[in-house]
Amino acid sequence: MSEEIQADTGSQEASPAISFNESLSEDIRNDPSVLKFTDANAMAKSYISLSNMIGNDNVKIPRESATPDEWRAVYNKLGAPDNADAYQFEGLDDGAATALRQQAYDAGLTQAQANKMVEFYNGQMSGFTDDFNSTAEQSVSENKAALEQEWGKAFEQNVNIAARTAKYLLGSTDMFDEIQLADGSYLGDSPEIVKLFHKLGQEFGEDKIIGETTELVMTPDQADRKIAELMAPGTPYRDERHPEHDHYVEEVTKLFEQKVG
Repeated sequence: MSEEIQADTGSQEASPAISFNESLSEDIRNDPSVLKFTDANAMAKSYISLSNMIGNDNVKIPRESATPDEWRAVYNKLGAPDNADAYQFEGLDDGAATALRQQAYDAGLTQAQANKMVEFYNGQMSGFTDDFNSTAEQSVSENKAALEQEWGKAFEQNVNIAARTAKYLLGSTDMFDEIQLADGSYLGDSPEIVKLFHKLGQEFGEDKIIGETTELVMTPDQADRKIAELMAPGTPYRDERHPEHDHYVEEVTKLFEQKVG
């Protein structure tokens, strides 16, 4: 009897082990989302994680065809204010603040994101202002140097004549300190404007513009022309025996001294 039992037992074949995937029904076992799991524990953990996510207040990204209102709902869910006026910015004038609020609202930014935008804007404007002021200062300096080079010791005198002429003709010179040019300097800093009113002053007559004056200082160019006139051939300067020779020599010497300062 025992031999028969032993024989029967030995004749039975062991059942082959099946994989986790094969244990599933045929209609789901080949789904890509299932194939990545190798055991029931892994699938259970994934299911628990997914359940937790679904329970949270998640944001669903709209499709490309989404309407502005649909996107607005997403922005609000992410923390963007309900309207542009809700943004709070410090250190900006009203015009800039209003424009930036609208831009931030249209872009769906949160307050923190909008603050970053304003920080960048302020940095850019600060750099622009510094560069603009630096350019203006350089322009004013170069314009003044050019006039000083051209007018020499007559610079202060001629600038004064130009200013008095402008006031005489216009009644007020406020515009010269209010109108700003493209390079950052003001109208009154322009060499062309200064020379224009100086020339007008000469045409009207300095005595009429600035009252009784002593002899005016010549510019280097005027001094050169006067020197050439005094030293021209046939003048007393060329004739040592002429009674005015010394006077001519003295005048020429003064003009040269004036030129060299």
